[in-house]
Amino acid sequence: MFEEIEKANPKAKHVYVIADNAKYYRSKEVNEYLTMSKIKVIFLPPYSPNLNLIERVWKFFKYKVIRGKYYDRFDKFKDAVHEFFENITCYKEELNRLLTDKFHIEVVNDT
Repeated sequence: MFEEIEKANPKAKHVYVIADNAKYYRSKEVNEYLTMSKIKVIFLPPYSPNLNLIERVWKFFKYKVIRGKYYDRFDKFKDAVHEFFENITCYKEELNRLLTDKFHIEVVNDT
């Protein structure tokens, strides 16, 4: 992944990657690669899922697709998941409010 990021940014002096604390980011192979790379990894503090944007997206997804809903068949659940992602632009305003640095004061409305 880091190689692809570097290829996509050939003119950049440094490329900053914000990462959670997954073990694979701290592996020997990754650390060896990063010593000769222009990629600089910035680690999020441990146990801080609100700082990780994808965690906020998953929480929003669960709110819209799972919360208060019952799917009696897997294919109905699967269709709901696909519909959410195929129409994610419908949630643009809500996601723009949610994916900010003011995450602690944002509320997801089910409107």
